[in-house]
Amino acid sequence: MELSLFSFHPTKSPLTKINPGLKLLLLLIAVISLFYIDLIPTAILFCLLVVVSLPLGFSLTSQFQDFKPIFIYILIYYMASIIINLSQVKILAPVLFIPSPTIALSMLRLLVSLQLARFFYKTTTTTQLKFSLEKIELQLRELLQRLPICGKKIQSQASFTFSLTMIISFIPRLMSLWNQLELSWKARGGAAGLKMMYQLFPQLLVLAFTEAENTWQAILSREKEIS
Repeated sequence: MELSLFSFHPTKSPLTKINPGLKLLLLLIAVISLFYIDLIPTAILFCLLVVVSLPLGFSLTSQFQDFKPIFIYILIYYMASIIINLSQVKILAPVLFIPSPTIALSMLRLLVSLQLARFFYKTTTTTQLKFSLEKIELQLRELLQRLPICGKKIQSQASFTFSLTMIISFIPRLMSLWNQLELSWKARGGAAGLKMMYQLFPQLLVLAFTEAENTWQAILSREKEIS
């Protein structure tokens, strides 16, 4: 099954009408704020996001399909919690299977962060993001150029936007590379689990660096053609 967690999905969601730059800013603020709230508020927030996703154009089925790939990571968190509990209690008891507040909070933060990221990536194309950030950067440069001392050193041409857009847009590409590896693994009869992650993660790193290098070389070639 193809991973679509960080891929754009054509939808009539109201989020598509919000400025991509504003959505990115709100996403960053929300994710940073997660580290300042406790377990219960985070759990309530996740439940609210699941419910709010429905009128925003994301059905329960689509949410479940998007979150299926990260269940393995939640399982790793849970197994780590059992191991930690066993090292502390050292007897078989129901308390062994109850995650500690710290690990439970980590799992919930992961789920909330991914839910928020879904809102951004599924309703924003790379082109929309580039144009929006470029407009913001140009406006900031125009304001900085009015400064009395260092204003003359500020260039008028947007340069930071391209790099930031490439970084943000590489995340869906990374998910696509992982999807290809996982499909290939399952086609050879492999099963999902820790062994799959152990075997495929190094290959993902190699493919990611290769993809980044090829993209960079293509950009350099394009700049030479233009100049």
